[in-house]
Amino acid sequence: MTPLKTLLNPRSVAVIGASEDQTKFGGRLYKTLLQHQYDGAVYPINPGRDTLFGLKTFPSIDATPQAPDMVVMALPREKVKAEIAACAARGTKAGIIITSKFSDAGPEGLALEREVVAAAQEHGMRLIGPNCLGLISPANKLVLCSSPALNVPSLIEAPIGFVSQSGALMGTLFDRSYGMGIGFSHCVSVGNQADLELCDFVEFLIEDERTQVICSYVEGIKSAPRFVELARRARAAGKPWLMVKAGASDDGSRAAYSHTASMAGDFAALKAICERENVVMMEDPLNMLSLARAMVRYPKRRVRDVAILTTSGGGGAISADQLSHAGIDLTRFSEATKATLAEHYSEGQAGNPIDIGGRKSDARPDLGVVTAEVALADPATDLALMVLTTAPDVPGFTRQLADGAERPAAGGKPTLYVMLPGRVAEPARKMLVERSLPYVDTLAEAMDILRGWKAWSIHEEPGTPQRPAGMPATEVPADGTLGEGPSKALLGRAGLPVNQERVVADAQAAVAAAGELGYPLVLKVVSPDIAHKSDVGGVALNIADADDLRQRLAAMQASVAQAAPKARIEGYSLQKQESGELELIVGARRDAQFGAQVVVGAGGVLVELLKDVAVLPAPVDAASARRAVDALKVAPLLRPYRGRGALDVEAVVDAIVRLGWLAHDLEASGRDFEIEVNPLKVKLAGQGAVAVDARARIGEMGEV
Repeated sequence: MTPLKTLLNPRSVAVIGASEDQTKFGGRLYKTLLQHQYDGAVYPINPGRDTLFGLKTFPSIDATPQAPDMVVMALPREKVKAEIAACAARGTKAGIIITSKFSDAGPEGLALEREVVAAAQEHGMRLIGPNCLGLISPANKLVLCSSPALNVPSLIEAPIGFVSQSGALMGTLFDRSYGMGIGFSHCVSVGNQADLELCDFVEFLIEDERTQVICSYVEGIKSAPRFVELARRARAAGKPWLMVKAGASDDGSRAAYSHTASMAGDFAALKAICERENVVMMEDPLNMLSLARAMVRYPKRRVRDVAILTTSGGGGAISADQLSHAGIDLTRFSEATKATLAEHYSEGQAGNPIDIGGRKSDARPDLGVVTAEVALADPATDLALMVLTTAPDVPGFTRQLADGAERPAAGGKPTLYVMLPGRVAEPARKMLVERSLPYVDTLAEAMDILRGWKAWSIHEEPGTPQRPAGMPATEVPADGTLGEGPSKALLGRAGLPVNQERVVADAQAAVAAAGELGYPLVLKVVSPDIAHKSDVGGVALNIADADDLRQRLAAMQASVAQAAPKARIEGYSLQKQESGELELIVGARRDAQFGAQVVVGAGGVLVELLKDVAVLPAPVDAASARRAVDALKVAPLLRPYRGRGALDVEAVVDAIVRLGWLAHDLEASGRDFEIEVNPLKVKLAGQGAVAVDARARIGEMGEV
């Protein structure tokens, strides 16, 4: 099969439906192809004209001097199949179908789309689309795209590849990027991905020597295993892969049998894979391209600590606040750096942020040059954030900062300019474009870029998951919903600590069981119809003695009967009450695309309120589990606090690892599943953690 490298660099192109009418797709596409000086043969197909823009036309694909390598068409849907069949039979290697209303329009369109693909594949022809906007390849001087954004004097070539599942977004981003001086090696709109799909083009960009950074706008992944494989190949090739994913708000809850399902939904599952494989997920597609431009300008540079240089004290303070919120550290300047800066700035102004307005009265005129050089020369500085506000000479001062950053002592470290003024900064923006220096217009854009850059910079290669010593292979229980007792038994066999319990039918049995367990106790309703017991008054804590037990059981029975009158009550679970300093949730589920996942986060009654969770692909190594716990918002509560010692983080890590292997075993057995432990009570260091409530559901793949 012809490789994409050849398909995307055709020696000849046929434009079916070519026209001089710029109100038509075929007309705009044909003119743009000629305008950008494609140096291969061009065959306009139009039976009603002899020439178009000076080139000889052909009535059909069969009339061209030779089979074109590439064909592009924007025809009515009912004509596409016959035209593709004719092109494939003629020997055309690849085609772009702009036409929509195929699988994007329902079952009938899907059926026709499959017929079109089959007609192409019969002769080995590959297809891009349908329902796409085509291809822009500055590296090959090839433009097969009808977007008016391509009506520019020339293309900007840069080693940034972009694959988009939205054609209109590709055109829009090309337009915005062009104005900022951002270029590309190749841009591809994949449309319905009926044949060639996103991963095919990512693979091409990984192998393409003219691409250094890969960008993608993703709506859905067709092959999860291939996505993971390509992420690893991109990382091995040293090519950052940046991605914006649509649908982040879809939590995949599916009526949420458990919190685990809602918190580890489709987007969270993909995000977990991306974090493990260092595919950087970003919120804004234009910021993604700005980060790509910065990574190209400063290849392989890592960004963790940032120095702020600003023309405004207020700008510096706000920038520092936003960096803090974004989790990015300010550079702590060395004493030598502070001393050098103190030669030029008033007392207290030689720290970070550097307010250049705080200069001494006799400061030298090229202070911007000196300041940028000194700040970047500090060993702790990874990047200088240049925050420009309105000033008498914004262009001149911006140039000073750029000159200082390019001095040898600055070490070639990255800079990012935030051009807060409007029209007065236009000459400065133009200068930055001419020098290929990355800039944005708002601090919010800068923070999104720096978050992504730091995430890529601090990534640690995942370790090889090790099954805990002595943990047996999981005995898969029968399909169905498991109550608390069976769920805890499943967890206990995997080595997770669980508290003791007895299931009783009435008060007399409860008092007898309490004598065996010992007070204080916890009482819980047992019902397959009640997922969250506390919501219906089905949990009683701190039961002190037999009289208290009888009273609390009676109150529970009344409350449950009122709140859930149709629920089947199978009894009451009497449990030894366990103490703990912090409640966490840990859970597992199988994602339909990415497989077994583990969840850890703030638990107990705070689980829905805080929504503080991390999702990890399973099985998970201990180091990755520990990093996930450390990144939680509640992580400070695991450390020593107000005279209380540190909590048992290692016990939490062990529970995550064991749950990950349990999830792995269930998936390997062909089971779908949801498991939730809430809460996992975490004790002081060395005292462990214990699961005091759990639920699970197991079924055939696709059932849960």
